[in-house]
Amino acid sequence: MSGCSSSASHPAAAPSSAPGTPSTSPSIDATCLQGDPDAAKHVTHFEGGNGHNVEAYTIGTGPIGVVLAHQVDATLCQWSSIWTDFPANDYTVMAITMGGGIDTDVAKAVEQLRARGHQKIVLIGASMGGSAVLAAAGEVTPAVQGVVSLSGPTAYGPADAVSAVKTFQVPVAFFAGDEDSRFATDAQRMYDATAEKDKTLHILKNDRDHGVDLWPQVKNEVFAFIAKHVQ
Repeated sequence: MSGCSSSASHPAAAPSSAPGTPSTSPSIDATCLQGDPDAAKHVTHFEGGNGHNVEAYTIGTGPIGVVLAHQVDATLCQWSSIWTDFPANDYTVMAITMGGGIDTDVAKAVEQLRARGHQKIVLIGASMGGSAVLAAAGEVTPAVQGVVSLSGPTAYGPADAVSAVKTFQVPVAFFAGDEDSRFATDAQRMYDATAEKDKTLHILKNDRDHGVDLWPQVKNEVFAFIAKHVQ
């Protein structure tokens, strides 16, 4: 699994036609959903950062909303083996494909979930997506209930995660493998910089897994974190 560089950028896709307004387009870009006869029922599109047309896949009927943000050079499909864990725990999950304005893409996904009636929302991001959800958590008003970073770097493109955590008051959990050294160092740095007192850092010992590959080891902790903060 590729890591993320704090100085890298990700190209924006074509703009959508109606800013902030979701649409159920017949065109589905996510390869993991093509050929799925039910996919169109769960896919929406809305304008995100830098004019990017965000594609979102949403499943579940639970009252709590969860946004999933992927790693670099990936799409919402990166979560396809994971996203069913959330409806099973009574959450509604929205996995998104991000473009150039990754923090704005996440913030807009929060707007979409709130428009659906989800008042309590948690953000989860892997690597680049970790930077995105941390930066977005510093922008979203009212605040989300929690944010989880899996191997997130201190910054990626426009998403300045370390600056965001210095000011936001959002419960946060950082995870990284100790042998994924650069990202473990970034997790420690962000944990130390976080103003919020309700914060958790778990550096997994003898572990080189990165981003979504950490999920099997940290899943139970993440669900415990979510349950604690959405009561």
